[in-house]
This record gives sequence, C-alpha cells and structure tokens, in this order.
Amino acid sequence: MNLSKKQLKLLNDIISPDIPNISVLGSTQSGKTYVICLALLKYAENLYNYEQEQRKNPDYIPREYNGAIIGWTTDTVKSNIVENLQSILNAIGYKNYSLKYGQQDKYLEIFGIKFYFFGFNTKLSFNRILGKPLIFCWVDEAARIYTQGQLRESFDEIPGRMMSFAGHPYYKRIDSFNVEGSQSHPYKKEYIDGRDWLQYTFYPYDNPVLDTPEKIKEAVKSFPVGSLREQKVFNKWVIAEGKVFNHIPKMTEQEFKDKYVIREIGIGCDYGSVNATTFSAVALAQNQETRLWNLVLIDKYYHDPKVEGDTPTTEYYSNQLKAFINHLHDKYPHIPVNTLVIDSEAAHFDNRLTVDGIRHELAKKNKISVDESVQYMQSLFYKDFLQVIEMPHIRYFVNDNAVYGGHDIGLEELESYHYDKLRSEREGINAYVKEFDHYVDGTRYIIMEFKLTGRSPVV
Repeated sequence: MNLSKKQLKLLNDIISPDIPNISVLGSTQSGKTYVICLALLKYAENLYNYEQEQRKNPDYIPREYNGAIIGWTTDTVKSNIVENLQSILNAIGYKNYSLKYGQQDKYLEIFGIKFYFFGFNTKLSFNRILGKPLIFCWVDEAARIYTQGQLRESFDEIPGRMMSFAGHPYYKRIDSFNVEGSQSHPYKKEYIDGRDWLQYTFYPYDNPVLDTPEKIKEAVKSFPVGSLREQKVFNKWVIAEGKVFNHIPKMTEQEFKDKYVIREIGIGCDYGSVNATTFSAVALAQNQETRLWNLVLIDKYYHDPKVEGDTPTTEYYSNQLKAFINHLHDKYPHIPVNTLVIDSEAAHFDNRLTVDGIRHELAKKNKISVDESVQYMQSLFYKDFLQVIEMPHIRYFVNDNAVYGGHDIGLEELESYHYDKLRSEREGINAYVKEFDHYVDGTRYIIMEFKLTGRSPVV
C-alpha cells in the first residue's frame, strides 16, 4: 500500500513495543485514520507472535487480550473506522477474522485479540466499555469528546481499564483528533501540553491520495476562510471570533420556482415558553440546471412573545404548528412534509404534540454537538449546497391565515449569528452567543436530522 513517509513512521510506532502513548492530531483528509486502521491489524499480529513466543516459557502465565476502539458515536465509528478496516482487510486478503457491527455485537476479532467498538457521547458511555482489562485503546475524535464538560471525568478514567497491562511492551493508547478550539481548549492543555506522549501532526499533504497541488488546494478550499479552515485544515488552535456565516447564498421565491424541484420538506422547531418559538421549513430540492441536490430554507415561522405582547401556551403553539404544516401543503402541493424535529429539552411541548397526534422526533443532541452542526451549516453555505429564500417571516396564524412580519427575521438571525469570543478565550472551545439564535437552532435540528438519515449533501 502506498504510504507517505509520515504515515509509515506512525505505523511503525504503533506496531512497535515500548511506545505506550501516541497522540495524532490531523486535519481533515490527512490520512491519519487510514494508517491507524492499517497499523492496528499489524499490531494485532505482532502481539500474537509475542504471546506465542512467551508461552514457550513453562513459567509464563498465558494472557487473553482485548482492545477498545472509541469514537464520538457508534455511527461515526462505523463510517470513520469500521468501513476503513473492512476495506483494508479486503485489500490485504486477510481471511481469519471476524468483524461484526450489529445492534448487539460490535467488534473485530483477529490474531487472538478482540477489539470492541464504542461510542462516547453520553454520560453512560464509559459504563458500556467492557470491564475486561484492555491492552489497546484507540480514542478517535478525542478532543471533540473532551469538549463536553460532562464527559471529561469519564474520559480521564479510561486508563483505569488498562491498568493490569501497565508495563507490558504492547500496552498501547492512541488518541486521534482534529483541532476543536483555541490554545485554552481543555484537551490541548491536559493531553497535548500536559503529557509526555509521542506526538504526530498530519496535514493534507501527508496523505498520498492527495498527490497533486490541485488536489491539496481543493482539500484546503473544502472549508471556508476563517477559524474553521485554520482549525480543520491547518491544525491551528485559534479563537473563533466574528460572524459565523460569512457566506449565505440567497434567492427569491420566483428563482426557486424556476430552478428547483422539491422532493420533500422537513421542519425544525425551537420552542420557547418565554423566548421566541420558530418553525424552520427546509426543502430537499434538485437544481434543474446543475442536477445537484440542495437544501433550501423556505418558509419561516417566528413568534416572539416579547414582540407580540402575549403569553402563548403549548396548546397554542401546537395549533400554530398544524396551521404551518397546512400552509406548506397548500403552498407546495403534493410535496410530503414528512419530518418534524423539535428541541429535545422542550418536554412540555413534546407532550403536547404527542397528545395532539402530531408525529415528531426529538433533536439528537447526544449525537450532534452545537459546534458540529454549525460547522456543517457553514460548509453547506460555503459550497452553495444550503441556500435561503428571502421572504417575510410568519408571525402567527389566525384561522389558518398567515400574518406576516415586514422582513425576514430568520435571515437576519443567520446574518448576525456570531461567536462568543470571551467564552471561547475563557473555555478554549468554539462558543456561540446564545441570543437571537432561535431560528438558527430550529434550522440546525432539521438539517442534522437530514444529515443523520442520509438526505443532505456530503461536504
């Protein structure tokens, strides 16, 4: 297999004895995950050979070996790691292995060691990591996991699962990650600056697949100019500041009608009992000129009790949501409105919709962080895969008749959404100002649901 010099060096350090801790920082598409997957297989073979050699000594007590491969969610583990492993196993021609990734069993067994796969995105995640001693542990997206304050204590306990193999020549802990914030990010302070681990940094040009200046240039351009590109491409721990969405493609309703054919519509809802409640309608539509599928932000409902001078109930908003759905059916006939996602913390509204028979889902906040969803929207906007129709928002419905505002408040939110620089400096994470963000939140919920279910562009 064609490996770069840096990939080959990392592979050798992973499969070699007496190199216990390795830190691998890498930009997107830098080849770090691929080479770790490849090295993992050779590591297992070397460990097997070591064990067989030790068993020739009559006084040696045979040992069984287990490993853990940890990622942000079981879905990301599958797409980032398991699919890579399967591809490599097929290419090399290994036969004697068992790779399972079902509802119950998730593991790779090869050369006598069993590598179990785990997600680590909730407080209960650590409890699911098997109690058997681990000789090997690879934590992918380690910095993203550590960004979540409620997960740090459990994350720090991972070495406890490996204690019985302390001093073993093939004891191996690998953390791989992207930059997730500034110099003050807690993972950087604790695990990069604070520990004496062997450290690697991978850039796009370290991936032999990106073998021309043109390919590398395209990889760099995959992220918009600003802190997101600095972090995800150039591996810089920088403070995110300024406006979040610097590029928002817009169009008129007539342009949308002329160019697009809608396949389906989804709605994201951000519920507020005191703050604004918003319904964000997103169309999955095909551009008839380019034949590409895009997400388009169409009709917007934005009811702010502070502006309207009222105190709406959950029943009121449930009826308003019904009217909004009917409005979409009337305006876009024969187009299914088949996905409704609401804030998972809006328990009372969730109960009201259930009682009223309105089918809906809760936003999967345990799978998708705010930072991840905002970054995805940034990339969609940047590549023109996410567009906005400029139109006045709906303030409320009276007898199913829409009462409009005089402007597009949803677009105003998107254009004014900005980073919380002070919090970013203080906590080291990418933080966002939590005000005037209700339409943004509702939009995030539905777009990430589309992403999780394979109905949105891949960027």
